[in-house]
Amino acid sequence: MSTPPPRSVPAEFRGGAFPPPDASGGPRGVPNIVYIVLDQWRGDCLGIADSAHPVMTPHFDQIAFEGIWYQRAYADCPICMPQRATMLTGFTASQHGLPHNFMSGPRSPIALEQSLPYRLTREAGYQTKAVGKMHFWPERARFGFEDISLHPNDYVNFLEEQGWGGFYRGHGLGGNEVYPAVSAVPERLTHTHWIVDEGIRFLGRRDPDCPFMLWLVFEAPHSPFDPPEPFDRLYDDFEIPDAAVGDWVGAPDEPSSLIADRIVRNADRMTPEILKRTRRHYYGQVTHIDYQLGRLFGELQSRGLYDNTVIVITSDHGEHLGDHGLYAKSTFLESSARVPIILRLPREYASYNQRMSTPALTADIAPTLLALAGLKPDAEMDGESLLRAADDRVIFGEAPATVFATDGRLKVIYYFAGGVEQVFDVRKDPDDRHNLAGKPEYAAAQAALKASLIAYLDANGRPAVVDGELRVDDSSLDVDELRARNAAAWRGPLRYGQGYG
Repeated sequence: MSTPPPRSVPAEFRGGAFPPPDASGGPRGVPNIVYIVLDQWRGDCLGIADSAHPVMTPHFDQIAFEGIWYQRAYADCPICMPQRATMLTGFTASQHGLPHNFMSGPRSPIALEQSLPYRLTREAGYQTKAVGKMHFWPERARFGFEDISLHPNDYVNFLEEQGWGGFYRGHGLGGNEVYPAVSAVPERLTHTHWIVDEGIRFLGRRDPDCPFMLWLVFEAPHSPFDPPEPFDRLYDDFEIPDAAVGDWVGAPDEPSSLIADRIVRNADRMTPEILKRTRRHYYGQVTHIDYQLGRLFGELQSRGLYDNTVIVITSDHGEHLGDHGLYAKSTFLESSARVPIILRLPREYASYNQRMSTPALTADIAPTLLALAGLKPDAEMDGESLLRAADDRVIFGEAPATVFATDGRLKVIYYFAGGVEQVFDVRKDPDDRHNLAGKPEYAAAQAALKASLIAYLDANGRPAVVDGELRVDDSSLDVDELRARNAAAWRGPLRYGQGYG
């Protein structure tokens, strides 16, 4: 019997039912879903990106070869908790009104009925499971999932059961300290290994008569940069790139919010030697996750699930990693806001090795998965199907200190403190080295992007807009006060390792 030719994804795919597979396909004619999120993973720290970062990601690369890699993908609000809400709803932070950590959390004002796992379970019969760093508030909220294995809480309990109580962050560094360290537990007891183990355990315990969604959220490569042996030395013989430094750093109009962030984290005191070691450990964490996920992908194959499973891989935001003298995230510089998005469809849909350069958002993932499950995405969400036909699109973002807009060619960033603007050519200048703001040849495009940004924020009732203009905040700095409070020095260990604020 001859094998039927593979199907092609329709050129226009903005919603509606996923075409049913043949009789050998998955349960109920819809695909299984494995949705993988790394925390604080830069868009250029991916093997296939061929960037200056020599990170090894063979399994992520292979998923991209089997699917679609969105090369210009962004987090609309590059902060942990707002992105959890966005990735599970398709609504951006400007829409759901949670552009900060530790507000009311993703339960409100977002209706539970809008969450991806809630709809998959109740409208499409999926079994839903989440494992890892949910970062919901309250922390045991399920946000529509039927069951959650929670990091750090359940992971810390696991360590205690293994006789390693008190060793989560046992090296003493907290969740936002950016000095290099080595895991205080052996590799088999790391949270990365535990998260993959819990995912594999779910595959063995799931109901085989219904489709499933498995959401895996890793804590790494978020600081502390503490890979286990041997990943802490994996990149010792690699050439490590220097940090990018923009021509605007140290200029009179450098955004004061960036200067403040540099001071409050003591990033301006990080030596080149510390930076190199930090980067090696960061790469080691990324590669550790990639290698561990090889076990999960192998389990999917051995159970006959791989060919009918949608795999999505992304991050909630990037990591400055010393670029422009900064660490962590919360800005719309590429190292912070740009993230990887990789989408692999079931094998019968011949969508291999595609590269998409039009702008995409993490908000696009939820409507894509809803459509693949045969459900209609909410027409009000900013997120669009990742399988839409390539077209011109302007995307927007909002964080506490800054907002941005990009059409995939130029990017405008506006900082509230002092009302400072930056403009970058994201295609020619992927590291934000050359600020083009105020140059006559870019003035019209800058004005158009800024006008569309104001209109977007105003339509969502955001306080970023006052009397039809982007607001301007005080830009004064108290260096001694900033240095003294250092909110990034949240130390470990704590029993459940919160240490985030």
